[in-house]
Amino acid sequence: MRRNSLIGVSVLGLAVLLVYLGAATGLIKGADNLTLSLVFAIGPVAIIGVLSISRRLAPQGGTLALRAGTTFLVIGFALFTLMLVVQQTIFIQFRQFRSESADEAAREALALVFKGVNLVQLGADVAFDIFYCLGMILLAAVMYRHRDFGKVIGAFGVVSAAALLCFNLYTFPYIPADSGLVDLGPVTGLWWIAVIVQFLRLERKARIEAKSAA
Repeated sequence: MRRNSLIGVSVLGLAVLLVYLGAATGLIKGADNLTLSLVFAIGPVAIIGVLSISRRLAPQGGTLALRAGTTFLVIGFALFTLMLVVQQTIFIQFRQFRSESADEAAREALALVFKGVNLVQLGADVAFDIFYCLGMILLAAVMYRHRDFGKVIGAFGVVSAAALLCFNLYTFPYIPADSGLVDLGPVTGLWWIAVIVQFLRLERKARIEAKSAA
């Protein structure tokens, strides 16, 4: 039963990751309730996934690096949910305000107000990036020495997360994309896909071995 639950969480995590990558790359557009529900599910599902992966890496609690990395990622994905909800609330409401504005002067005033209010979600995004990247670096560093994940997955996670953090801090208070740099968020999403696929493979292998031993 435990393995079935882990596999279910992994599949769900893979699904919301694909939703994130689709939204980040512009393949998924629009702000209907179904799309927003899937996007808002990323944070809570990711937290469950991080706890499951952490348990896989060290059933007895693990090292300080693993515990700190897990905690940072839990905080990070909570901030990610906060950022997304604030972001979409601002975008949806201001689109409605703009559509209801009768004259150009009111629209110009709304545009100025929007620029100021939008800084709130941009600041929350940087806070998320700090915890997310530090947590990912620590978790990937543990994976680097772990037999179930190995050096390739571990190194890719450390490098991509460190680069994302450096880009965000270097361009702060602006986002990397507005400063001529590449947004590496989707690259770290690819790392999570690799981790989930490996996690599913390991759970499937353990399931087969358990059946063979029975």
